[in-house]
Amino acid sequence: MPVDVARLPARSPARFEAWFGGLLGGEATAAAPALRRAVRIHANNAAVAACDALASNFPVLGALLGEAAFAALALRHALAHPPVDPRLCLYGSRFSQTVAQSSDLAAWPWLPDMARLEWRIVEALFAAAPPGRPRQLTPGRAWPLAPATGWLQSEWPVASLWQAHQPGAAWPDDFPPHGELALITRREGVVLVTALPAGALALLEALRQRTPLRLLDPRTLVHLPALAAAGALVPAIGD
Repeated sequence: MPVDVARLPARSPARFEAWFGGLLGGEATAAAPALRRAVRIHANNAAVAACDALASNFPVLGALLGEAAFAALALRHALAHPPVDPRLCLYGSRFSQTVAQSSDLAAWPWLPDMARLEWRIVEALFAAAPPGRPRQLTPGRAWPLAPATGWLQSEWPVASLWQAHQPGAAWPDDFPPHGELALITRREGVVLVTALPAGALALLEALRQRTPLRLLDPRTLVHLPALAAAGALVPAIGD
């Protein structure tokens, strides 16, 4: 909602910020030519910084698109959805929507899911640390997911595609001809992406709902060791 500058106290920081924000957003025009030029420079610098942040947060998407195409897409997004948080490391939550709405990318339908996967990686990187004290497990208690844990069920092999673009990874002869459940975790400060069988999704959803261990579907428990090994669960001890 636009800020009503007239209702703000005169000469207050909030009034100046609202006025300057209006200049940057094109809602107002500076009277002085020098100020108009300064606003254009500032807006250009802000757009460049936003595009650089997107390139940093979505490197695999950038590799898939190529530098020029990604730069054009990033600028389109930055102009339509400029950052509202000064922490540009957290910029890009709506980038997958821009990708999905770009008709010129329709021939590559896996690109929106790659953007969604890379955004979940950003979220995992900056998520809180799991509790330092191991959780005592009993059949009547849930085994909580670690704060950084997330996942993406895709019609495309996005986990394998992401892994193939990591430094030092060997390019596979072929990619799986089916979709993948991509598990995103953080272990010792490093974000991991693991392709899981589709059957693990039911277990992840049950754990997210904090289902007690004794009520978990026994058929899904086969996936529990893989989740623990990837760091998807908080540290725990129990019988």
